[in-house]
Amino acid sequence: MRYGAVALVCLALGAIGCGDDDGGSGPSLVDGSTPTPPPGTPPTPPGTPPTPPGTPPTPPGTPPTPPPVDDDGGTPTPPPPTPPPPAMVAPGGACRLTSDCMADGDHAGLCVFGICMTVPSADCSAAGSSAECGAGSRCWALESYGAICWPDCASFECAGACDGDGSCAPTEMSSCEMCGSTCCEGLCSADIPRGLCEAAGTSCVGGECVIACSPDAPTGYCPTGFSCTDGRCVSDSGVPSWMCEADCTDLIEMPGSRDPSSIEAMTAGYYPSSPRQYSYLRRDLTLLIQYAAAMVQARYPGTPPIALGDLGQADGLTPGCVTASCDTASDNPRHPTTTHRGDDMDLAYFQTDGENNYQIVCGDGSDTNGNGRRGMFNDGYFCTTDMNIVDWERQAYWFAMLATTPLVRVFGIDQTFPTPLRNALRALYDEGAISDEQYDRALSLGYGADGGWQFHHHHSHMSYSRP
Repeated sequence: MRYGAVALVCLALGAIGCGDDDGGSGPSLVDGSTPTPPPGTPPTPPGTPPTPPGTPPTPPGTPPTPPPVDDDGGTPTPPPPTPPPPAMVAPGGACRLTSDCMADGDHAGLCVFGICMTVPSADCSAAGSSAECGAGSRCWALESYGAICWPDCASFECAGACDGDGSCAPTEMSSCEMCGSTCCEGLCSADIPRGLCEAAGTSCVGGECVIACSPDAPTGYCPTGFSCTDGRCVSDSGVPSWMCEADCTDLIEMPGSRDPSSIEAMTAGYYPSSPRQYSYLRRDLTLLIQYAAAMVQARYPGTPPIALGDLGQADGLTPGCVTASCDTASDNPRHPTTTHRGDDMDLAYFQTDGENNYQIVCGDGSDTNGNGRRGMFNDGYFCTTDMNIVDWERQAYWFAMLATTPLVRVFGIDQTFPTPLRNALRALYDEGAISDEQYDRALSLGYGADGGWQFHHHHSHMSYSRP
């Protein structure tokens, strides 16, 4: 049943990640060495204390656990049921943001391509199962979302279309209204308020094509909070715009000083920390990083610059690849070979110790073990304690600024981090410091072993769709 819905949505949403491109992950080990997970030792669940010295080895005959893969999976993990923010739209209704959708009992609301649905209590036990959903909804999985409770047309008023199984499914129009011209076809009009404009140098704003800010139109349109200065949209706070004007998908070396103590890095708010050959990124995403880091500096003056990890190579291959196939003896990929090709970035966490560098942030931040090797506060895969040194207010604001673009795909974090991150984002949202769109997109989280999100206890991973 979901095939038809997915096919329809993917036709309309080809630009925002209906494909099978994965996220990325960080270097194999914090210290740069090769991970050697102990054979037969499964990842320890969060909260489990470290193994005491002298503990006997695993008994012979215990089935071995497959070694971990340094893979970010790329599938956003559906959040657990949580009390929704003030929301008014029932399942089946039209939405632009997840925060528009009300919960159904214990099942949190979820905006899926313009239609309100809900989060199941567990993965679907079978296609069309009702056991994991509230009354009047059934469970199917959808790529890029995972398991979803789809509202039945017989139980809810449907703003989309009723499919062959009687579920309320998104349509091309509902998807277009939700995500705008990045993923829908059609000319700018009242029905497609963020559609395409035929004239060069114009943008669709509220269903009308207007002249956009550019060197040829120094008084042209800029979004709220920006002014057209010398032909470029500049934040009213003095922060340059994140919007790219030309050659946006070209891969360029990430600008900036590589010395965190330099005036340039402290002013910019970031510094590239990976080797230069692994510091290439799409032009539009370099602008986004510069914008987000500058916004953090504007809100929290004097914050030490944050480290940028692996981005990509100049040739568009995954860092460490020499050949296009990346499967020869000369290749040594540092990430899954479908990732870090210009659309992904590994970034350090903002930390209460003021370092903001690439390090394990579990517990008191003292662990230095590599991936697959147990530390005091992590098992080599995830943090094993809820205690950490993440500066959650700055981290949430950083994520929200990186979610300014509608091209957000998924943000990968450690499995113990979703709750404090969501709480910090909600506090910023309630304060009015971030917009509805930034709040909603920053909640596109990936975490946990089921989604393949091991090894994010020392860095976050950001993945974006192509414009």
